[in-house]
Amino acid sequence: MSVLNFSYATIKDMGQFQRYVQAAAALMEEAGVEVIVRGTFSQTKRGDELLPHIAAVFRYKDLQSLEEFYTSEAYKRIIPLRDEACEMTIQVYEE
Repeated sequence: MSVLNFSYATIKDMGQFQRYVQAAAALMEEAGVEVIVRGTFSQTKRGDELLPHIAAVFRYKDLQSLEEFYTSEAYKRIIPLRDEACEMTIQVYEE
């Protein structure tokens, strides 16, 4: 069963964030991760107001593929860049 990864990033350093996105995108392409959508926060119509942020949704073929991606040595190497660039929430949903 495929899974969706919803990622929300509140940017601390846009330059570092762009470097993180480039590095993560290359790893995702290698892993066969599908980019569903990316967008920048515009407004809240209902519910709690979130800080301005960027959101993205990615599809992995299954939960094991997602776990392999996030525990890979290549991804672990860019975690410090991610954490310097933004505050990120990553949530996983089964399709």
